[in-house]
Amino acid sequence: MVFILVGLIFLALGVAGMYTWWWFLVEILKGLVSLSFTTLGVLFIITGGRILLRGPKAAEESED
Repeated sequence: MVFILVGLIFLALGVAGMYTWWWFLVEILKGLVSLSFTTLGVLFIITGGRILLRGPKAAEESED
């Protein structure tokens, strides 16, 4: 029962905080989207480079 009450208190504080500082959350989300695009770009470049370095035989096996 105590966990439910504490959870409800934290939920109320979190919703109040999101309502009060919504502009700050939007800025954080913009930064996270940019960071995730950068990370995914690096991962795709690394993966593509590894496929190119393995040669055409490895590329044919990965397509099947």
